Amino acid sequence: MQKVGLIPNVEKDKELAVTKRLVRHLLLKGCLPQLSEKTAQLAGLELYARKEEELYRYSDFLISLGGDGTLLGVGRKTARYQTPILGINLGTLGFLTAEEKNRAEYAIDNVLHGDYKLEKRMMLEGCIASGMERTEGILALNDICITRGLLYKILEFNVFVNDEFVDTLRADGVIICTPTGSTAYNLSAGGPVLKSDAQIIAITPISPHTLTSRSIVISADDAVTVEVNPREDTAFTISADGQDAWTLTGKNVVRVRRAKECTTIIKTNPQSFYDVLRQKLSR
Repeated sequence: MQKVGLIPNVEKDKELAVTKRLVRHLLLKGCLPQLSEKTAQLAGLELYARKEEELYRYSDFLISLGGDGTLLGVGRKTARYQTPILGINLGTLGFLTAEEKNRAEYAIDNVLHGDYKLEKRMMLEGCIASGMERTEGILALNDICITRGLLYKILEFNVFVNDEFVDTLRADGVIICTPTGSTAYNLSAGGPVLKSDAQIIAITPISPHTLTSRSIVISADDAVTVEVNPREDTAFTISADGQDAWTLTGKNVVRVRRAKECTTIIKTNPQSFYDVLRQKLSR
């Protein structure tokens, strides 16, 4: 009996209607659905409640119900267990999700019948050093960003790759992204679109104050160091996937490299990367 974890975005899955529908479908297919304790209580399905870590560790695969943001959160939590994720889109624009909600049962049946492929998506790990203080274990599937506060002056960054000085940027921020994250904030900031299976990293300034500041693309095996030098003792933010965030002041050093972990995404749709790109960006 396959154990299938469901992780819904409760704001997008109104009254957990899709979650309940898929629980019924999984039971009909002889699977054991698993929900977090909070979700199970909200859905009135306490019989299938599991502790969150057990849900990620012991499921044969996970179903993320929401948009790309929901899947990003699931990806960071499940990466160390290498549990594959099937993304069902309940939003408007999803690059990572496999199917729309009205085809969710179809996607699940494909997985149960072995008609799918797995994509291993590169992740980033980062650390922050401020004097003797360090923040370790920052994990991101899309990007690690350094951004100024809304009302504060531009930031100054010294950027290094493998300890070699690249440039000093004066900008509203800088994005360090994976190929998966290249179609997110990086794209909005004018950065390049990277093919999802490419082994590269993009560094993109946000609203740079010099015309010569442009994105650069480096090897996935390179390490990026960013020295943040605020002109004044004002706050700025370091974020992972736009979800986990740290607000800091003063000089800080951010180091980013490819993570040992990766996110495993289930694809049941035969569309190529370029098919998806055309479809999503033409909306």
